Order: sequence, then C-alpha cells, then structure tokens
Amino acid sequence: MRKLFWIGVLAAAFYGHSRFVFSEPAMMSWMQKQQDLALKGADGMCDAYAQDVQVNLRMQTERGETAVEGGKEDLCNHLKDASAALRVTQPSLNINNELLSLEPSGFPWMSATVKLRQTSTLRMRGAPLMTEVSDSTYVVKRTLEGRQITSIDSDSTVSLSR
Repeated sequence: MRKLFWIGVLAAAFYGHSRFVFSEPAMMSWMQKQQDLALKGADGMCDAYAQDVQVNLRMQTERGETAVEGGKEDLCNHLKDASAALRVTQPSLNINNELLSLEPSGFPWMSATVKLRQTSTLRMRGAPLMTEVSDSTYVVKRTLEGRQITSIDSDSTVSLSR
C-alpha cells in the first residue's frame, strides 16, 4: 500500500512539473530569455538548442529570399553574425512576441509544439525603418537539465519604410 502511495506521489509530481514547464507563462518567459541571450550574443546563447536541432529559417525581403537550414552549428553561426551586427549598429529595437499556440505532446508530456508570431521593428539613424514579421514553430522537449529546442521552422517577411 505504501509503494502505491509513493508511485502516486511521483506520478502527480511528474504531471505537475510538466504542466508547469509547458504552461504559457513559463514557456514564454523561457523563450524570451533565449531571445535575449541571442540578441546580446551572450555566452550560452546556443545551450538551449539540442545537438541534433533541425533548423529551417526563411526570410523574404525586397531583394529576395534568404534561408538558414541545417543544424546547431548553422543556427549558432547565424545568431553570432546577427548579434554582432546589432552590437555594431546599435539600433533601436522593439520586439513583440505573441503566443499563437502551445500544444504539449501526448502522455508522458515530454515535449511541446510552440507557435509564435514575432513582430520586430528596427530603427537606425539614416536608414529606413525595418519591420520583420515572423511566424515560427518550435518543438521543445523536457530533459533532465531543463528544456531544449529540437526543431525550429520559421517564415518571416521584412519590409522597409521611410
């Protein structure tokens, strides 16, 4: 009887932890932290990505489409380049993240699919206003160390205005 009690307690703790980890406030806070690390080019900005992460980023601009496809190394190189450009140009940057959906996987709730819409506005002296709207789908899994992003699929459109 005592063993059943402890099994029940462990099952409830496991379920409660997954409910917390994949709750909207906890997930959005964690995603914001990852974004802040990437924008700053901080040490550890790539720690949240699984070794076998699958990356598919597409950006449509007036000059055509650019893409980043591959794995962790490709993504981290892209993030390093982007954060370096932001440090050099020192733009005014405003980012708004909107959670479109958060769907935990079926039992045993070890992953979730997160869909975000991000609207970024970048202002630099002497340059047109740049607005990027991206729709991204992330697959995030629970690990013993915390959360890891295992997949990113993103489409964005960049527009310039004076």
